[in-house]
Amino acid sequence: MMKIQKTILVLWMLLLGTWGIASARATDETIPDNDVVMRALVDEITRSVNLQMEDLEKPYFIQFLVGDEIMYQMAANYGALTDSDRDRSRRFYSQVRVGASELDNTNFSGGGGRGRQASLPLDDDYTAIRQAIWWATDGDYKDAVETLTKKRAYMRDKNLEDRPSDFSKASVVVETEPSAKMNFDRTAWENRVKKLSVLFNKYPQIQESGVRLFAGLGNQYVVNTEGTRLRTADTGILMVITAEMQADDGMKISDSLTYVGRIPTDVPGDEQITKDIDTMVGNMTQSAKSTVLENYTGPVLFDGLASTQLFREKLALAIAGRVEPVGTQRSSPEATGWLEKKLNQKILPDSFQVHDDPTVQKIGSDILLGHYRYDDEGVMAERVDLVVNGELKNLAISRSPTKKLSGSNGHGRKASGGGAIQCAIGNLFIEDKNGVSDDELKAKLIETAKAQGLEYGLRVSSVKTAGIASSQNDIMSIFMRAAKTGQTKLGDPIMISKVFVSDGHEEPIRGCEFGEIKMTELKNILAAGKTPTVYNYIGVGMGGATPSTSIIAPAVLLEEIELSKIEQEHDRLPILKSPLTRQ
Repeated sequence: MMKIQKTILVLWMLLLGTWGIASARATDETIPDNDVVMRALVDEITRSVNLQMEDLEKPYFIQFLVGDEIMYQMAANYGALTDSDRDRSRRFYSQVRVGASELDNTNFSGGGGRGRQASLPLDDDYTAIRQAIWWATDGDYKDAVETLTKKRAYMRDKNLEDRPSDFSKASVVVETEPSAKMNFDRTAWENRVKKLSVLFNKYPQIQESGVRLFAGLGNQYVVNTEGTRLRTADTGILMVITAEMQADDGMKISDSLTYVGRIPTDVPGDEQITKDIDTMVGNMTQSAKSTVLENYTGPVLFDGLASTQLFREKLALAIAGRVEPVGTQRSSPEATGWLEKKLNQKILPDSFQVHDDPTVQKIGSDILLGHYRYDDEGVMAERVDLVVNGELKNLAISRSPTKKLSGSNGHGRKASGGGAIQCAIGNLFIEDKNGVSDDELKAKLIETAKAQGLEYGLRVSSVKTAGIASSQNDIMSIFMRAAKTGQTKLGDPIMISKVFVSDGHEEPIRGCEFGEIKMTELKNILAAGKTPTVYNYIGVGMGGATPSTSIIAPAVLLEEIELSKIEQEHDRLPILKSPLTRQ
């Protein structure tokens, strides 16, 4: 299955439901290549530094961010087209900072500091564009001075220790990439999406299925009062294929396939996708017929995607340097920024190395979704060595300092759903210098299970995530569990099997969930593989899609993990059989 590629502009709106309708069927799409938007941004930001309300401070820093985009969306079910839209948009985001870099209106739980967003005119009308920028920036400034007043008042009554500064300096960038262009035949892709969706007609056991395609191109502008004048271009295409069925006891079984590329020809041919669908449905059918795991405590081999998903949940989020906003009450032990306390301490086995490098575009044939040249603060991306010989040496950092680290290394990124720019990883590489073969890993799993007096060990190949390829049922299940327990856990296994000590044969199981897996358990990884798996991920948050990332990691064997039966009520099976059974 083809992996996902970073499309930082194109994927901003995938989960926001803001698609317009148009009848155009253009095959050659181009974002207008002119300087009207840049001139309007530069002229208005030059004027905005003089913003001042009564005797309050002027802004000490302003940034404008614009995504100038053309987006397509289409979907089909069982051979019928259910949606086909084209959207043209210019989305504007402002960030006004008042006060000083040591203390400003951001990083405060009392509200504000998130900036303003607005839609700019699509016509290249210099005056109209400036008017929209002015109106949004004026409102952002008023919010900023009000928030800073509240933040200062709060801090006067609190004893805040080791509070970092709110902002750091960065180099000025002046660069203009060629405008985004992409050849896209809307009619041809509509027909292809329908053709692929009809493949599920031969699987009456599948209750819901669909093929959805997103494609687009865009220019991103970053302009700030320090002098940065940056325009970058991007194109991308994303295909998501989903399927869901029920076991005899009513338990829902779901899975998905995701294909993304920079241009339409990056998506594999129908022959390969057909094979992938057949394999996916076969695995789902086998899982539906398997037994439910009651409980288990013992060694677990995280194989394939499961290993990368484990590292995403337990390492990737924590290794992005952030601090809790001023005003945050008592935090949990693994709250935002907690990993900074582990600098120069062992967090992985001695043979493990971890680095983040957004500049890498692909590994072999795998395109990396976390690739970008400049982050959303206009800072050039760079490789950062994070873990060396098992010790945490650094964090990914944006322009917002942490308690111990300051100075961006190009990891300031903005989620599509709004909100302030925050630190996030790009391409996270996990390696083990002592990695072993797949056969040796399985043998080590069996050996460990036997030593613990167990009849079998467990192998997990994939888990559920709250991402763009997840079913609505899976996303709601993850969110509801987090709301109920107050914590996030690794998603439920999708593909999981018992590996028997006696002869090594495997039997699939289902219906289980992980107990709490603390990050400290990664320090006790028993063994890791040689071959990395690429996992490209766009998460789903309450505000929309999260920044796109890639995790590249080998399989890993953990000594003791707890799993138990999911205690959940299931819907009854449909009263009538699917109409497909009559074809």
